[in-house]
Amino acid sequence: MSDYLLNNRYRLLTQAASGGMAVVYKAHDLTLNRIVAVKILRENFAEDPGFRARFQSEAQAAANLAHPNIVTVYDFGEDGNRSYIVMEYVEGRDLKSVIRSEAPLPISRAIDLMAQACAALGYAHRAGLVHCDVKPQNMLVTPDGRLKVTDFGIARIAASSQTATGVIKGTPFYMSPEQIAGEKVDGRSDIFSLGVMLYQLLTGELPFK
Repeated sequence: MSDYLLNNRYRLLTQAASGGMAVVYKAHDLTLNRIVAVKILRENFAEDPGFRARFQSEAQAAANLAHPNIVTVYDFGEDGNRSYIVMEYVEGRDLKSVIRSEAPLPISRAIDLMAQACAALGYAHRAGLVHCDVKPQNMLVTPDGRLKVTDFGIARIAASSQTATGVIKGTPFYMSPEQIAGEKVDGRSDIFSLGVMLYQLLTGELPFK
């Protein structure tokens, strides 16, 4: 889809990342003349009302968060059968790539990265939002060491977050026991996931396999 013009405004340049639900492109915002990231829902999900609603809820949840360690959401829209979110483009790599190439990290660097992640998620928790999918792939690290949390795709409002029986949302290696059990989650579930990440940064291994 590179060089595709989305809604006559966003020119897709190159694919930046790919996940199970969406593909992220580096793009040029022709109206504001800036580089952005555009996350497009995969076509096989685009016709499913549930997935579209979840995708839109990611945009709405993240758009209300303004923090230096959270990726900024600029826009949400549709172009034909394509649903998309426009976000701040972050130069750098995800924390999973850092772990693969550099772990175990020096304690001072691991603490610095974790402090930034905690600041971001603490801010989200105070706003009543639980991320629910904290993992290295959702942490972007810039060349100067700034960490930014992204992908609030399965975040839920803490006051009413109740996972349906038998439905598990998240990434198993990083999920808290209550999340795996399909029970009610709150900010402590994200903190459990942060603990798993810290262990991985310091050892290069997952605590549970």
